[in-house]
Amino acid sequence: MKVKQNISKKGKRLESLKVELSKQPPAPVPAPSNEERKDELAGWQKVIVALAEARLSLDGEHDVVFDMHRRALGLCQIVEDMAMGQPESETSLDALAMVMRIVQEDIQVAKWISAGRPLDPRWY
Repeated sequence: MKVKQNISKKGKRLESLKVELSKQPPAPVPAPSNEERKDELAGWQKVIVALAEARLSLDGEHDVVFDMHRRALGLCQIVEDMAMGQPESETSLDALAMVMRIVQEDIQVAKWISAGRPLDPRWY
């Protein structure tokens, strides 16, 4: 009889422990480090982050964003001048495309900095 009582007492203790454990919140999952987040970025995003970090190492955030916008506007003016002043040719179209890629890069750098420097692949 004593054995049955001990078994039932142990069973009740196990049940109460299970209830206590189920009430506890799950352990927090550690957030990934910045390096782990950078590894998840697409190749073009890694380039933008590297360019932005390099520029930020030389100047403050406000100065870098201002310079990127100023440069992008200047390059757009060059594209406009090239498009208006030359007849269509393969060379001029290649040059226009190259300048526009540079403009896009500058705008992406300024955007990344202005958006709070996100390291999430969905920041585009």
